[in-house]
Amino acid sequence: MNVLIIDDVARNRKLLRVQLEAEGVVVSEAGDGIEALSELKRTKIDAAISDILMPRMDGYRFCYEVRKSEQFRNLPLIMYTATYTSPGDEKLSFDLGADKYLRKPSSPRQILDALNEVTKRTSRPASTPPVVEMSVLKEYTERLVAKVAERSAELTERNAELEQLTEKLELEVEERKAAEELLREQAELLDLAHDAIMVLDLESRIKFWNGGAQTTYGWTSAEALEFPTVECLYTDPETYDFARRSVLKNTDWSGEMRQVRKDGTPLIVNSRWTLLRNPAGEPKSILVINSDITVQRSLEAQFLRAQRVESIGTLASGVAHDLNNILAPILMGAAVLRRTDMPAADNTILSTIETCAQRGADIVKQVLTFARGAEGERLLLQPADLMNDVRTIAKETFPKAITVRAQISERLWAIQGDPTHLHQVLLNLCVNARDAMPAGGTLTLSAENFTVDEHYASMTAGAKAGPYVVLEVTDTGMGIPCRVIGKIFDPFFTTKELGQGTGLGLSTVIGIVKSHGGFVGVESEIGCGTTFKIFLPARQGEFANAPSPEAPPLPPANGELLLLVDDEKSILLVARALLEDHGYQVLTAADAAEALAIFALRKDEIDLVLTDLAMPFMDGVALIRTLRKMKPDVKVIASTGRAGREDHASELASLKVRACLTKPYNKTKLLKTLRDVLQEPQENNHL
Repeated sequence: MNVLIIDDVARNRKLLRVQLEAEGVVVSEAGDGIEALSELKRTKIDAAISDILMPRMDGYRFCYEVRKSEQFRNLPLIMYTATYTSPGDEKLSFDLGADKYLRKPSSPRQILDALNEVTKRTSRPASTPPVVEMSVLKEYTERLVAKVAERSAELTERNAELEQLTEKLELEVEERKAAEELLREQAELLDLAHDAIMVLDLESRIKFWNGGAQTTYGWTSAEALEFPTVECLYTDPETYDFARRSVLKNTDWSGEMRQVRKDGTPLIVNSRWTLLRNPAGEPKSILVINSDITVQRSLEAQFLRAQRVESIGTLASGVAHDLNNILAPILMGAAVLRRTDMPAADNTILSTIETCAQRGADIVKQVLTFARGAEGERLLLQPADLMNDVRTIAKETFPKAITVRAQISERLWAIQGDPTHLHQVLLNLCVNARDAMPAGGTLTLSAENFTVDEHYASMTAGAKAGPYVVLEVTDTGMGIPCRVIGKIFDPFFTTKELGQGTGLGLSTVIGIVKSHGGFVGVESEIGCGTTFKIFLPARQGEFANAPSPEAPPLPPANGELLLLVDDEKSILLVARALLEDHGYQVLTAADAAEALAIFALRKDEIDLVLTDLAMPFMDGVALIRTLRKMKPDVKVIASTGRAGREDHASELASLKVRACLTKPYNKTKLLKTLRDVLQEPQENNHL
């Protein structure tokens, strides 16, 4: 059944629509009688439910026009009103031809029963006699005039009530303003107790100095009152002079000022000056209220730094994607070149290319780890290898005036950790050591096994009894002052000049070490140098130096047909050559649209789809979802140039993607992943 709802109030139409559609009724809508007549001409309507009070054409007029129409005169019509509710209104509804009259609100059952009742009628009289029609129209006109008069009276009454209410509200507003003003004054008095309040005479001598000023500046009231002038508080006398001239001219002034405490430390204040006058109206003195906002401005600066770091992370992610797409064909291309015999010298160059490309991929990963906090895999590591790697980097990159030494004990215990994160810890400490020795010196890296007993653990924060490996970074630099050594691990704390440090290095160090279950110690002496000790939980008796087994042979192909999808043509070119060289048949597509066209033609032949996730127009996830609709059991491997896959992990899992390769991947990783997925049993997924 298709029912037309006619009401000028949208929420009334929506409510009635929901009720009817819940019972399986198809609903159309109109905002008044004119729209309803147009809807009747466009749509086949089985019944209509009409409000009466509406603009342009009301329900009475609509009923009259319908009954006059040869085309719609038999339309079942229910009048549904909250305004025209008198017996006369109901009689007029029936006189005009309504089949049913309901008052709002009616229950869904009442409305459905009324619909069922009126739709059973199949016909009605051919026409209404002219005399009766004129009588009905007269009654309609009288009823309309009466209703307008009634509403006018209601409006007049409401306007009078509104005027009374307005007067009452205005009185309440005035009373509330007075109360709020009193509360504001009282609140200001309380707040001022925390501010520095002083009164200056017109010669800038201090006449009053409250306890808040003593706390802020460090001078007692007796000391401040002896100052020849208040200008000694200001690092910029010009700002003070400007404020003084402004308040004498304009009665008040406010702004930020840089001042100095008794101990010489700078501070920033929000200063409010007010000119006080004597009963004769002549300037007498100046009231100054200063709020210390040094910490606030420091936090704002830290927030801006954090925003810059976040921006660097976003930029690093995009750069990493591009670099990984560049490195991927290099790694795979080197593998393709090895299929031909070549001189030993060329083979050495090719190995160097592979090594450098893999090192580039590792550097990209490390940049992401620093900038975005990307997580790496926890592995069983030999600490000596970490120290030797960092020693090599330091020797190659630090100034020649710095001598790099290593003192590493034999048979160090193994540690469980993320090598990229631990490299970052050691590099951060080495860079700090380098900066502490601008004229040169000695940087010493050492490592030894160490057992923390209960006594040592009880005296050291963060320590637990057990075996550890201690990694030490020692410099012969300027040392760290005692007054700041307790703050060096705080985020954004730095003693370097603006632009030379972010204050994040040591906070990153301690965060990574704690995430590995370890703790950090520091020893420093001014003029002699500093030693940082990194304690990492160790696997006592394990050394992580057993020779790695020979790599298994690469899995052979059985002529399977693969579809490769990537917007990087270099990756498609090299990957196709590599896979065809190992026995696969390969189709390539430069974007999702081309991939869908190929898959539509050869979906029964294609055994697996390997697609990039980041592509223009349609990304990899959307492509995989479409492929699943075309062939639910298609096997799919995703690939991405970004280090982390968290952004798409849940979507890929829901789409039953078998694996996700992180670019750049080498030949072994690619071929093994392909064989693993192809050997999985086929599933009949109906997504």
